[in-house]
Amino acid sequence: MSFKITISENGKYIIGKVEGPLNRENAQQLAKEYAMFIKSTGIKRILNDVRGVSDEMGILNGYEYAHRYVNTLGIPHDIRAAIVTDEGDFTHDFQETVARNAGYFVKVFHSFEQAVDWLMDVR
Repeated sequence: MSFKITISENGKYIIGKVEGPLNRENAQQLAKEYAMFIKSTGIKRILNDVRGVSDEMGILNGYEYAHRYVNTLGIPHDIRAAIVTDEGDFTHDFQETVARNAGYFVKVFHSFEQAVDWLMDVR
């Protein structure tokens, strides 16, 4: 999987643009990169741009990823992560559910602008 991680222009959130299959192995590599960015920058807001990419992890891998793997990386539970998908792509919805069940604040959006607005909401 190829992905590119950058920091937003305003410096308030990390952007991960995914271009390739999103399976367990690739998701783990992406999470490892996020953990390093969070540790080095202190930024705890993440925008996962997966437009054009469907989630291929499946139920078991998705569950283990959220409940086991992400915790081992030391990703703090006070992050806020938006997943931006294509309109009509519901393959990432399970990740929102298992991430929330694992104690992470994650939400799926079909609009980049709405995802950014949610990330910047300080309530």
